[in-house]
Amino acid sequence: METIKGIEITDIVGNVWYLVLGLVLFDIVTGLLAAAVQKELNSSINYVGIIRKIGEFFAIAFVTFIDAYLQSKGYLIKIGVGLIVAYEGMSIIENFSRIGIDFKFLTKYFDKNKIGKGDE
Repeated sequence: METIKGIEITDIVGNVWYLVLGLVLFDIVTGLLAAAVQKELNSSINYVGIIRKIGEFFAIAFVTFIDAYLQSKGYLIKIGVGLIVAYEGMSIIENFSRIGIDFKFLTKYFDKNKIGKGDE
């Protein structure tokens, strides 16, 4: 279990914390693979991506504080984490598409500029 200064993270966010960590790591790896396939590996772009991921964790912390202040019993945290899980899931699917593994039944709803580039 993840503990920070005696506070159990899973008590606050729930077990979905591990899902978020896994999806963030998986998104980073698939993003790097997609950039390599497209020959677009760039340290400054990677840096911006890592900053965004750190921002997601700060967003979770912010929502946690707001949830505690409003005493909403974790509902705001679950909504915030759910949105991050959805965002990461879409990003991973886009990365797969850029690699050349296309999920046409899902990607038909995505931005055409971000998908399907691995087919070229």
